Amino acid sequence: MPAVTLAFDPDDTPACAHAALAAHNPAAGQVTVHPTPGTDHPADLAHDVLAALGKPYTPSGRWNTQPALTWAAAAAWARTAGLNHLILLRGHLLTPARWRYLLAFQQHTGSHLTVVCHRTPTPALTRALASVDHTITHGLPAYACPGPGHHQSQPAHIPTATSLPWLTLPALTYLALTDRPEPPCDCTPPPATADRLPMEPPPGRTEEAAARLHRLAHPTHAAALAAALITGVPFSQLAAVHPTDYHSARATLTLHAPARHRTPARCAVYRVPGWARPLLDAATRYHQHRKPPGSRLLTDTQPTLTPLLQAAEHCRLRPPQDPSGRSRGRFPRPHFPEALPDGPHWTACIPLPNLPPELQSAALQ
Repeated sequence: MPAVTLAFDPDDTPACAHAALAAHNPAAGQVTVHPTPGTDHPADLAHDVLAALGKPYTPSGRWNTQPALTWAAAAAWARTAGLNHLILLRGHLLTPARWRYLLAFQQHTGSHLTVVCHRTPTPALTRALASVDHTITHGLPAYACPGPGHHQSQPAHIPTATSLPWLTLPALTYLALTDRPEPPCDCTPPPATADRLPMEPPPGRTEEAAARLHRLAHPTHAAALAAALITGVPFSQLAAVHPTDYHSARATLTLHAPARHRTPARCAVYRVPGWARPLLDAATRYHQHRKPPGSRLLTDTQPTLTPLLQAAEHCRLRPPQDPSGRSRGRFPRPHFPEALPDGPHWTACIPLPNLPPELQSAALQ
């Protein structure tokens, strides 16, 4: 089968569109993308692909408008999900730039690409396909249609982020305590033991927290918040995680202790639960594709706390709050662009007597 199929439907028949939409089946590795009308920016099409893959949550930020990064995220999620076939409607409306990113996505993921066009291919499309193994069909090809006995199931409803209620998770208590990344560590920590099992959210909230993180479009932020829920450590330790600290086959994540108290015995290996493994796998693929050598796994190229808090607030995830509604003054709420008006006080309810020794100095700054 050629890498790309151009399905020509000059009469714009409803049957062709209905068949393409009915073939959407992410669980079987096949998704159908209907580009958002009135958009022509390459990053917008990447977000359409991400939404089709079940990743519609995109907090405000510069990352959302950078095509190279958004398409890299789409490719990372597609490879993690085992995507083998992408069907795109309204292909005749794509700009040359969108075509370039779409074909690069196909080559990077190795998935088959079927593009439905309703008008004669444009010169830009003809040039783009000149060096690509492709075929042209009249109407949707059989391998892009629902199989025999297929019953179209309604896609799972994904609530908008703004409609979500706040979910309070004790594991996020220390996340925003300090934003200074720890220096690298090359020790060999002891193996995972019973006292280093994953920290689980309160009963009944694990599934909801995981579902929200799985809807985030940015692989790095989704993986970092998952690691925060598993370990309960501050951002400074998450920002020090090297790609080799995550072992996908063994499902383990190594976190190193702060430098001033660092010994191999204090550096811990955590077991990664099943719900978090796809997030860390996608972050690893995204890192391999877009980040320079030597960069960290769970942060952007510039390791700052703000984007991670934006992602958490977008998913309506927060640490425990002061019941009185007042900050205790010692830890002011971080302010950053696009912060939610009703956002949490990230360090308002930290129990100072129980603060780990390595964080005492940070708490007093």
